[in-house]
Amino acid sequence: MSDSIDRTCDLEERMRSDTIARHFEAAKLSQDKTPLPNGECRWCSAVATNDAVFCCEECAKDWQEQNAKRIKAKQIAGITHYG
Repeated sequence: MSDSIDRTCDLEERMRSDTIARHFEAAKLSQDKTPLPNGECRWCSAVATNDAVFCCEECAKDWQEQNAKRIKAKQIAGITHYG
């Protein structure tokens, strides 16, 4: 009797560990990797002033939308890290 209880407890622990690991992997994927400022807009290559990453709100929004699509595509493909 205790063997089946032990096996059930082991299975439950493995399932819990797997769920936690998947949660943390999903959290890593959902982080947006905003580029660092380099003097030009990282979306359209126009001049970006005051240590800005993007030249305007529209470019920032476009980049965020594209980045979200890229992350979603990686999740669907099962890729769990950036490369």
